Amino acid sequence: MPTKKSNSNYPASLVDVFKQMQPPMSGNPAFGAQIEQFWDAQEKMLEETEAFAQHWFERRHEAVRTALKAARNVSSANPSDPSKALQSMADWQRHSAERLVADAQEWFETVARCAAYVAETEAEAVEKTVDDVTAATKSAVKSAKSEPV
Repeated sequence: MPTKKSNSNYPASLVDVFKQMQPPMSGNPAFGAQIEQFWDAQEKMLEETEAFAQHWFERRHEAVRTALKAARNVSSANPSDPSKALQSMADWQRHSAERLVADAQEWFETVARCAAYVAETEAEAVEKTVDDVTAATKSAVKSAKSEPV
């Protein structure tokens, strides 16, 4: 039976992965603004998507309630005059199409707001990163030029 070879190039656990990432990330001022921007963007996109989902569910509940009302109207309509039943179904279908259009419109608006937010905060993060790196570089140059004691 073959034995499993352990490859020392692979981390043993997720903790090892984070330990390997820590020194480069903690010592590099460029990562701070980028990480903050990433999580801020995540939070904003979650809020936007949550609002969309809430409205979507409201429209689905309305669809079910109006479908039930249309079904009652159809079943209680006079069989000798199907026009009322057909009109009830046509009204429900028209409103359903309107709800689907509202779904699509709100989704596109949600995605556009999320994209705009990410673009704005990314630009701010890049600017902050440049400022941080510039300040760190100036500090390093200044300390390198200082005379030893």
